[in-house]
Amino acid sequence: MSEPTLSAMKPVDLLKGLCVIVLALAFLLWLYGTFTNQPDFVTAAMWLGDVLVMLPAYLIPTITAWLVKSPRLKTIALLNILGGWLLIPWIIAMGMAIKRDDLRTQD
Repeated sequence: MSEPTLSAMKPVDLLKGLCVIVLALAFLLWLYGTFTNQPDFVTAAMWLGDVLVMLPAYLIPTITAWLVKSPRLKTIALLNILGGWLLIPWIIAMGMAIKRDDLRTQD
């Protein structure tokens, strides 16, 4: 069986791989900073870890809209990125992401 090429990989697989690399980098930075007594490296590792946790949490509405193939993905992404740091626009973006117009019954 041949190895999958970069163009044949799914975007989700690429994103997982990138997250693993960044997490490994944060861990190595933390280890190096801890054992060489360099607090700047420990601080950088903590910031990197925070970004890995908070960025996906911030973008949950956009990720949800992308996963359910919402026709409003661009609008949701724009609202989420520009106003998502406030609670109300984030909730509106999440509501738009999970709203399923295609589930209506035909009368």
